Amino acid sequence: MSLESTIRDDPERIASVIDHTNVDPTASEEAIRSLCTEVLEYGFRSAVVVPYHAELASELLAGEANVVAVIGFPYGIQNSAAKRSEVEALHEHVDEFDMVMNRTAFANGDHDAVVDDVEAVKDAVGEKTLKCIIESPALTPSEIRRAAGLVEEGGADFVKTAVGYDGPTATEEITAIREAVGSDTEIKASGGIASFEEALEMVAAGATRIGASSGVEIYESAR
Repeated sequence: MSLESTIRDDPERIASVIDHTNVDPTASEEAIRSLCTEVLEYGFRSAVVVPYHAELASELLAGEANVVAVIGFPYGIQNSAAKRSEVEALHEHVDEFDMVMNRTAFANGDHDAVVDDVEAVKDAVGEKTLKCIIESPALTPSEIRRAAGLVEEGGADFVKTAVGYDGPTATEEITAIREAVGSDTEIKASGGIASFEEALEMVAAGATRIGASSGVEIYESAR
């Protein structure tokens, strides 16, 4: 049975693919405590936080759900050594890393630099999960396919659509990514997903993970 069919038959299972997110640069400790409480209460897959809050999230979740930290956020313009250092500093507290592709290198057609950047971060991540954000809302379909292929070549486990600063993700972006990568590479849809129906559309298009600050709203609309 496909993931889409599984969730259609039991809508509350959408929680298992949601990375519940708060990467607001002004997020308070209280807000992160609330985020993690909701992760445990609703059974979300992960809590996604900025590096500053990773240790707190790890303490609060205590292995009951994954901690995800963003790396090279939000534009991916840091050099590979800086991104590796972020990963190494967080490795003890973080289960999955959501890095941002070097968007400047990609915009300049420096595809080798894009691949090398992902490879360097994956080397630091090791056996843990690496997702790479390509910011698909800012790209054309052909650019999406090219970026997704480079990210896969670099060794990322997931191609992730967006940080959410360039508009919402459309299902067509998921389709373009799926066309460009092999079946072993997963897709995380994020950016403006706020209801169960929107999340299910992303899953139907090929996403296996949903990133959203509206995890509770998505879950409640599924019930």
